[in-house]
Order: sequence, then structure tokens, then C-alpha cells
Amino acid sequence: MIPVACSQTLTAHWVRFLPKQAPGLTSLRGRSVLIVGVGREGRALADRLLAEGMTSALFALDGQDGDAARAWRENYGDRIALSVINPALEPIPDALATADIALLSPGIPKTGALYQAVAALGIPMSSGTAMFVADHAKTMVGVTGSKGKSTTSALVHHLLVGSGVDAALAGNMGIPVWGIDPREFQVVELSSYQCAGVDTSPSIVVLTALFPEHLDWHGSEQVYYDDKLHLVAGSPDYVIANGDDVILKRELRKRYPDLAVTWVGQGEDWHLEADGSGGHWLHHGTTRIAHSSSLNLRGNHNLRNALMAIAAASLTGKLDGTSVPGLLESFEPLAHRLEPISDPSGVVFVNDSLATNPQAARAALEAFPSDQVIVLIGGHDRGVDYSPLVSHIATNPPKGVIGLPGSGQKLVDLCTQALSAAHQLGSTQLAVAASMEQAVVMARSWAGPGDYVVLSPGAPSFGYYRDYEERAQDFVTWITATKETGR
Repeated sequence: MIPVACSQTLTAHWVRFLPKQAPGLTSLRGRSVLIVGVGREGRALADRLLAEGMTSALFALDGQDGDAARAWRENYGDRIALSVINPALEPIPDALATADIALLSPGIPKTGALYQAVAALGIPMSSGTAMFVADHAKTMVGVTGSKGKSTTSALVHHLLVGSGVDAALAGNMGIPVWGIDPREFQVVELSSYQCAGVDTSPSIVVLTALFPEHLDWHGSEQVYYDDKLHLVAGSPDYVIANGDDVILKRELRKRYPDLAVTWVGQGEDWHLEADGSGGHWLHHGTTRIAHSSSLNLRGNHNLRNALMAIAAASLTGKLDGTSVPGLLESFEPLAHRLEPISDPSGVVFVNDSLATNPQAARAALEAFPSDQVIVLIGGHDRGVDYSPLVSHIATNPPKGVIGLPGSGQKLVDLCTQALSAAHQLGSTQLAVAASMEQAVVMARSWAGPGDYVVLSPGAPSFGYYRDYEERAQDFVTWITATKETGR
């Protein structure tokens, strides 16, 4: 073990010579590293550091002794010893205080006790994501937003690969950045947690939407906006942003008034044009790119995501413009995002389990004829403002609203009040279900051929399911189980 006093001297010396931007992975050569957070991203970083063999020592720290900690011990044993502590009750072990740098996983909130305990060590703090961006910024398209970032990232990747580009897709969508081998271009989806710790901007940044989210992690609405938009603080070469998002435009201009932005939306060069019969053309200037009827993407928000993806892919200089219409047509929606599920009854079930906030649920409802949709809403109540969803339901009454366990009762009550105030209460059936099974059975009894039953909860799943994927699977399970009986 390095003596603590000696370690502090080495750390102080190293800090003086740290570059202003986040150091890349090679800056860890010969250093001792503390990995904080042993989930998926922590494991990917550990694997890369072990493979590179550049560090003098590796330690790991977490605040929970759960499945991730058990998997860590099985994978690494004594090679990377893991300490699990309750930071509110016990100090970080002295051995870990000798590390030259702490690399924190993005899920560790700045407002939490574990982050504060690591910060109190006085050693430099960064993240694996920050180091990846520092190393690969010039070949990177970074995508973030309060909604739409996964679909937009996947579209950028699809367009580049379809143009013959060797491109990788990674980030918040489930593939840790250090779990991929860098390619000609890296398309990376970034959460607000990841953006908060990134001090080098990707060459191309895409901003899809902005509204208050994850306030328990960030601490306040304004801090969330600061952290989310921090992705552009390092002077990216290009920024593509949703010009129809009032909050995004306001907050971005307030923080970065001199930033050059290519806006996508109404009145902009990249925009949608209605065809007069319910469809839309995707436009760049006066050029028609594709028609909505030829795409598998539902909703104007997804058409706008497609425009932002095209704009971003074109800035790489590698996009084959002649292939874009065909590539858009071949793109399949991501799982759990307005994903249709066929049913012999003629009712179309739609899995939108990843709609974990009211704005995303509202966008889902906007993608269907209101008098043909039955929506399943509710989950973990984070105390967010449900008015974006409720106000839409009041002015565009759906065929039915079914509340799911958790905030479902609250949402149905709010919808009842709003529909009554709008003199629309009789146009919508409303009920609260005790389970997903009961919700699906009820929806089947209300729906007819050509109707849509949409799981778009507008709330997270935790407390009721392991994650949004398990919630979606429960939805699919009961669709299948009720198929023959029509219950």
C-alpha cells in the first residue's frame, strides 16, 4: 500500500498538471484508480483497465451490497477488491484514500452521501464516460434529451451504417462506452447524469428535448438544465437542436448565447410540412426527403427525431444522401417505444413502457386518433407535474384511460377533473386497475377492431417492476394470455 501522506503528495502534484478538459484513459498510466459504482458501466470500465494493464492499482467502492456487488466479486475477486459501505454511517476505508483518481458511475447522484464521501477524499474525480469522450470527441456524435435520445441515436447509427460507415452505437441505451471497440464514428446516447461529468464536447451534439427530469438526482430544475446542457460546454463543432421545444430553446440560449445551433422545426431549414391529409413530408429547405407514410415511426416527435438524425449524420461528411429515404423506411422502432403488438382481434396493442414521464406519454397519445385509443397510465409517483399529460387528455379525450398501480388512481382523478372542467367527461371511459392483468382485460372489453391499447405509463416502473422491460413483459404476457378468451 502507498503511504497516505505520500499518496496525497503524488495526487497534489498530478492535479497541478491535469489538463482543463477531462483526461483520457492514457492519463491513468501508472496511477491507482478507484472505481465507484459496480454496475454495468463500472464493470465495462474495469474490464478495459485490466485489458490495457496501465494502472498501478485498482480499487472498487459501492454503497449497496446487492446483485451488482455479488457479480463484481465473482468476476474480479482479489484482482479488484470491492468495499461496500454505508457512507452515512461509516468512512471510506483508508486504503481507498490512496487512489490517484476516482471514476464514478453516472447513477451516483451528486446530492448523495456516497458522492460526498468520495469528494471529501480530496482526489480528482471523473467518470469513464468523460474519459471516453475526451479520447474520441472528434469521431463522436453525442445525443441527449429529456426524451427521444434513444430513437435519435439509433437513427443516426442506422443512417451511417447504411451509408457504409463503420460506426458504433453505445451509451445510456444499455451498451457502456468502454464495452465497445472504437470505430470510424461513435454514436453515443448520453443521460443527464453522464452529461454532468463530461468536460469535452463531442464533435457533433444533438439535443432532442428539455423538461424537468430526475430532480432527485440533480437537486433542482435549474441544476438539471445546467447538467443536461453541459454537453455543449466544451465547444462542439456542431449542435443540432429541437427548435420546436420552447424550454430547450430558452435554456440553451440563456446559458450559451454565442453557441451556433442548427435548429430543427417549424420555420427552420430542417422541418416538417403537412400534406393536407394527416401526413407529413420531411424537408431540408425545399427538398422533400421522405413521407411519413413510408416510415415505421409514429408521431410528429419521432419524425422530428428523424430530421435531427439526418442533419447530424450529414455533418459527419459520410452520409449517402441518395440512400436516406430507403434507410428511413427500413428503420424499425426500438423496443418499448411505441412498439406495435399484433393481435387477432384487430385491436392494436402498443408497448410504450419506456415513456416514464408525462411528456413522453403525451407524445404517444398525439401519435394516435384520440377517439380510438385506450391508454394505460401510472406507476411510481415521483411527485412530478402531470399537467402536460392531463391537459392533453382533457382537450383530446381518448376512448379510455386506465390507471395502473401506483400513481394510476391519482392520474385518473386528475383526468376526471380536467375532462369535467372541459365538459368532456362523457366521452371517455375511466377506471383504475389493481394489476396489469386487470388493465388488459378491461382494455379488451372497451376496444374494438382498429382501436389502440397503449401502455404509455408516464411514470417509472420501480416499486412495482424491476424495470420498464419487466413492465413491458407483463403487458405482453397478459395480451397473450387473453388472446383466445377475449377477456
